[in-house]
Amino acid sequence: MRSLVYLILTTGVVCAAPTTALKPFFAKHCTECHEGDVKKGGLDLTALPWKPEERKNFDEWEKIYDRVTKGEMPPAKKSRPEAKAQSEFLASLQKPLHEFNKEQQATTGRTVLRRLNRTEYENTVHDLLGIDVPLKHILPEDSLMHGFDTVAEGLRFSQLQIEKYLEAADVALDAAIVLTQKPEPLNKRFSYKEEEGIRKNLDTPPGTITDKNNPKSGHRVMFRETPDALIMFNTADYLSGLKKCRIPGPGLYRIKLSGYAVQSDGRPITLMIYSNNYREKKLLSYCELPADKPREYEFTTVLNGSEHIVINSDDVGHDKRGQNVYNVQAKDFTGTGVAMQWLEVEGPLGVDMWPQPSLKLAMGDVPLKTLPPYKRKDRFGKSIGFEFAPADAKAAISAGISQFATRAFRRPLEAGETDRFVKLATDSLDAGQMFEDAMRVGLRAILTAPQFLLFEERPGKLDDFAVASRLSYFLWSSMPDAELMQLAAAKKLTQPAILRAQVERMLKSGKAQAFTTNFVGQWLDMRGIDATMPDKKLYPEFDMVLKLSMVAETEAFFNEVLTKNLPVSSFIDSDFAMVNSRLAEHYGIDGVQGEQFRRVSLPPDSPRGGVLTQASVLKVTANGTVTSPVLRGAWVLKRLLNQPPSPPPPSVGSIEPDTRGTTTIRDQLAKHRDSESCAGCHQNIDPPGFALESFDVIGGWRETYRSQDKGTNTKRKLKGQNIWQYKEGLPVDSSGELPDGHKFTGIKDFKKLLLSQQDLVLSALASKLMIYGTGAGIQFADHTAIDAIVKQTKAEGGGLRTLVQAVVASPMFLSK
Repeated sequence: MRSLVYLILTTGVVCAAPTTALKPFFAKHCTECHEGDVKKGGLDLTALPWKPEERKNFDEWEKIYDRVTKGEMPPAKKSRPEAKAQSEFLASLQKPLHEFNKEQQATTGRTVLRRLNRTEYENTVHDLLGIDVPLKHILPEDSLMHGFDTVAEGLRFSQLQIEKYLEAADVALDAAIVLTQKPEPLNKRFSYKEEEGIRKNLDTPPGTITDKNNPKSGHRVMFRETPDALIMFNTADYLSGLKKCRIPGPGLYRIKLSGYAVQSDGRPITLMIYSNNYREKKLLSYCELPADKPREYEFTTVLNGSEHIVINSDDVGHDKRGQNVYNVQAKDFTGTGVAMQWLEVEGPLGVDMWPQPSLKLAMGDVPLKTLPPYKRKDRFGKSIGFEFAPADAKAAISAGISQFATRAFRRPLEAGETDRFVKLATDSLDAGQMFEDAMRVGLRAILTAPQFLLFEERPGKLDDFAVASRLSYFLWSSMPDAELMQLAAAKKLTQPAILRAQVERMLKSGKAQAFTTNFVGQWLDMRGIDATMPDKKLYPEFDMVLKLSMVAETEAFFNEVLTKNLPVSSFIDSDFAMVNSRLAEHYGIDGVQGEQFRRVSLPPDSPRGGVLTQASVLKVTANGTVTSPVLRGAWVLKRLLNQPPSPPPPSVGSIEPDTRGTTTIRDQLAKHRDSESCAGCHQNIDPPGFALESFDVIGGWRETYRSQDKGTNTKRKLKGQNIWQYKEGLPVDSSGELPDGHKFTGIKDFKKLLLSQQDLVLSALASKLMIYGTGAGIQFADHTAIDAIVKQTKAEGGGLRTLVQAVVASPMFLSK
């Protein structure tokens, strides 16, 4: 090896190579496996130069440092280095790596040029224009880097990206610039008894021949009519759509309904409320209806005006013998039904002020002229009720675009910065375009401009406006509000007391739900909840409501820990859970009714508590058929401990699931643990996964594996009916042993062992928050800053809210 001094061209730093100091350690502990003739893992330490300015070379040295630090190298079967020798080796390598990386950050910053991801884009345009039209689906999916879609390295530009930004801008401006007559709001109560298809079914005598070529085609009445309700034993879309309810136009609507369950043996049922435009069926909300007692349920939702309302319930339609209402007449049917009394629709809400505020947000303070009916129509053929009447069109364009650009760029404008946008608009005006269309040209250009799409951050300490943006996108996934911008303009935002107060204000805002949804959705992989579908034969109890409740539980749990500033260790274990009736039933918790989530105390012997045993986590770490200790173990290492395992060698195949029940996953994994090339990783990966084996693919507790072939018939019931689809197979073994020799017999023991590593979990979460908030991965020189954040958070009680405050206040967050 060479002991030269390299000139680091990228930073201008002279960095002494540490290779001479490392030679003795390598010779004694490493080169037997990592030299020219052997080169295990492709690493030859005798030929590895010191060229940290080359990314690949720096990463190689960092990997060496990390593996020796963790005790992974030298391997366990080799003689261990003396503590002093290992400490000296690490110090000799740590200092030059840290110094090089730190100087590099000072010159170029941690975060490279970063754009808005598609969620941030949608939220920003919504706040900028005061609209709520969906936009995210128009844009291409964003790539994940370091586990998040906020990281600059994954947010690239492409020709397709630019085209889609133009398309999204047009959709947004169409929603904001509405000059039509004020819509006539809908406020009406509807009855299913009045629906044409239902009325015909009720009024046709039972047994009437419906097919002349089939004498046995007697008419089946599928509903019962009572004085106050229509009892539905089938909620198929073609029967349960309110076709008489015509949504007048896009906007926010209030929907209210009243109903109850019938013939349900005292059990409540779940009612799902959808919108359907025959192209897309979208879940709006769901509620629990009690047995035999009417309940009113109300919610608000955004509709686009082209849909009708549909209700569905998976709880109706079958009796205890498995027959449905098609087999018998409704009057003789003994299965569960839903009694719908009425459904009310009110909206669009908030149209008292017309034209809408979005018009002013987009176009500025331009006078409007009221038109007589049908004088002209807009681009969609709708009659226009207003038109712009500026005294000086070009002056109005200049003022309007400057005002809009200032908000869109999230900072004061530079001299002449809007000139090109104004020119685009005025040139269109000169070419004969109407004022509205000319303004659209300039606004469209702003919404696709780099100043709008990119974060403006310069190396070193961020200015107050850059801090306002970083903080706002961290906690709200959207642009800074007026208060943040005012503090930034006064250069007060970065004052510690004010910054801390703003974090508190923002966390108390309803907009902070974006932080929960977007951070937790990626940190704990909640966005993968639909990646697999549980096998219906093995898991017949899985349904839409359970899936929705899974993710909602995890978000509610995070909110509870954040709001109450509970210790970060709560994510490992807690004496409470956040559940609704569906999850409580799934977990075997009694006394919980209703779809609302609430905090429930857990008994001391409960396996629940924390995030590890939440159904959402257990589902996203399974494949829908069987559980995998490898997937679950890797999830724990990556998500909770920030120690992602290395990818498997290319020659190692995956394990095929055995649904016949002849072997257990533990038996199948034995061959991997016995392989020398696999054992090193599997001794770390498998134990956390084994600890979670007592939970099935949908997060239910189990003592045996479910099987489609071998085993005994189950004695469970589902909605009053016997479950026959699967059998109880081989017993579950959730014991294991950690690499350090500590053993556990199940999840409760494993949680205790994990709690002994609280600092590791706290450090991991601090790193995840920093990555998400700054848009850059954790680099070598960042570890000391993360350590300082952990130390400060621990000193103040170790709460999650305290951790968020410490992350925001750190120089790392406040610098590029």
